[in-house]
Amino acid sequence: MFAIRPPRTDDLPALKALLDSSGLPSSDLTEQHLQHFIVLGQAGRIAGSVGIEPHGEDALLRSLAVETMLRGEGYGQRLLELMEERARDGGVQRLFLLTTSADNFFVHQGYEPVARESVPDAIRNTPQFAGLCPDSAVCLSKSLH
Repeated sequence: MFAIRPPRTDDLPALKALLDSSGLPSSDLTEQHLQHFIVLGQAGRIAGSVGIEPHGEDALLRSLAVETMLRGEGYGQRLLELMEERARDGGVQRLFLLTTSADNFFVHQGYEPVARESVPDAIRNTPQFAGLCPDSAVCLSKSLH
């Protein structure tokens, strides 16, 4: 049975492998990021993930991934809902993200396209915005209040 839980330090290699296999950036991911992540796990296996990089009242949503064979079963939506709740509880007012392939999924979850130039500097200066995600990635935002 899969459980959604906070990641452990020893989950980092499996988390990076999941992100790599999902075509998501992982090179900047460190142990310090794990405090702002949740994972879908089962017996040492990481089958899903999502995280945020908080910057005051704004945060970058990143690394929402679910193993290919588990997609379509609601795990991604559940991970996203839990992370949004956690972010809101932590004082985050707005989430921003970049995606090259999941914009329709996020729009169905209440995210709206925004111009990259309108994103707060703290978010634009993250490695994701500064170069890990291509310029062609769609920028989306959601208000959490």
